[in-house]
Amino acid sequence: MEIKTITTGSLHNDTYILSNEFNESIIIDASAKLEDIIKITNNLNVLAIFLTHGHYDHIENLDEIMSHFDIKGYIHKNEIDKLYNPELNYSPVFNVVKVCETPKNRFQLLNDREEMTIGHFIVKTFLTKGHTNGSICLEINGKLFTGDTLLHWSCGRTDLLTGSEEEMKNSLKWLKDNYSGQEYYSGHGKKGIV
Repeated sequence: MEIKTITTGSLHNDTYILSNEFNESIIIDASAKLEDIIKITNNLNVLAIFLTHGHYDHIENLDEIMSHFDIKGYIHKNEIDKLYNPELNYSPVFNVVKVCETPKNRFQLLNDREEMTIGHFIVKTFLTKGHTNGSICLEINGKLFTGDTLLHWSCGRTDLLTGSEEEMKNSLKWLKDNYSGQEYYSGHGKKGIV
């Protein structure tokens, strides 16, 4: 599996484009502009987009991406309301008001510890509360994506709505217990080792 990263904005948000030998692709988070994603996915069959959580900087271009590729979105059930509520997705902090225009029925709502096959990708999802109450980490074909749960310099902030310092401690302990020594791809900045 090949992983390409598009890093955007002052927060160094990462959008990941995963591809395999079958010319299939999965996108993780929607920070990057559609035209930049199209350049990478030009000859690929884009199958889905996964959202690690519902904050604005991770869903900024979600509508355009889902519409262009005509794909389903995957998000934890605790996060779906954030897509449609500016106060919960914090878009006013970025001087915009983001209300997702994609209908809710285009999203598959995830639970903790689900495993699914999408094309030739094996996707495992893990609820890792702390940054939000529906933040997830993903393991896709053996590679770990941590969103804003684990960043290379620290962890995601816990002082925003639905965040919890205690739950973040539990989530980080779970990652350490299950993925110690493994490389991970975070929601901001460079890769790290659990």
